Amino acid sequence: MSAMSGDERRPRATIKDVAKAAEVSPMTVSNVINGRMQFVSAATKKRVEREIERLGYRRSSNARNLRVSEQRSIGMVIVDESPAFLADFFTCQVVAGLANVLNHADYTLTIQGMPGAELAQSMIMRNFEVAGFCAMISGPKPERLAAIARLADLNQPVVVFQQELPDAGAEICTVRQDDRGGGRLIGDHLLARRVADILVVIPHQPWPAVENRIAGIRDSIAAAGSTAEVTVLEADSESFADVQAAFAAYLDNHPLPGAVVGANDPVATAAMLLLTDRGVRVPEDIRVVGFNGFEAHRYARPHMTTVLSPAYAVGERAGQAMLARLKSGRFEQPDHVLPVVFDPGFTT
Repeated sequence: MSAMSGDERRPRATIKDVAKAAEVSPMTVSNVINGRMQFVSAATKKRVEREIERLGYRRSSNARNLRVSEQRSIGMVIVDESPAFLADFFTCQVVAGLANVLNHADYTLTIQGMPGAELAQSMIMRNFEVAGFCAMISGPKPERLAAIARLADLNQPVVVFQQELPDAGAEICTVRQDDRGGGRLIGDHLLARRVADILVVIPHQPWPAVENRIAGIRDSIAAAGSTAEVTVLEADSESFADVQAAFAAYLDNHPLPGAVVGANDPVATAAMLLLTDRGVRVPEDIRVVGFNGFEAHRYARPHMTTVLSPAYAVGERAGQAMLARLKSGRFEQPDHVLPVVFDPGFTT
């Protein structure tokens, strides 16, 4: 029996085997394998590499030599209760901007969407072979923060979209548009037209961006010393049918508000079409305002008042921040906020 055939019968060495031989933790071995040298001393790195070579450890049958191996993929985690998580205009624009930046740097993007309850056991969390994570997370704020903490526990750099995270730690960077500022622009616009009651229509599923838009409207009212009231109406989802069902039920039991603000343009469009079907004039009888200003809003008649989103640029900025972090070993800026622009449409 040849020596080679004897080697073939030996069990393949594991990370735990390497860690035991080098007298380090499995995480330290993982850091060396994945090139996270900021967490490992030069002496420890050499010791781990020596044991990897001695034990014949390989990540896979086609793994490259340890000294030239490098992860060239970023993981994108989207926590959304909807199976069609990429159908959202904002999400797909962010993903496009992120993917194109990574592609130009010869990185791939691995995307997985799931409800919040499935995050901990998702494949991308259990078997990550990526250099870092980007995350867009919905749900109640405590659940969002818990999900971000799980990602941080993987000891890899994380870029989080749309969520404010003061004191998030060195390995987390946030990239977001100024949703609260956009809410203030909407509030200022409506107050200047003496709107006294504002109905905000949102999906039941919480998103940090929508929370900030509502907070911005309230900021505007408070700053003006106005007595205008804000009522929040939840639809089962942001689908056309669910929005119209919730808004119709509201109109059947309440007087017409001075303005309707949609969580985004599709929500506002669904509300505006219901008003039109009922013979309510926009903007003469009621004002309708959307948010994000993607191409579809241009087809609404009358032209919709909205806030223009830099969603694609948000994705680009996240990709640039991640690539810079992988090169330098740290996030140079913990929080990136991109401005939004108010578009009054053709209303008066």
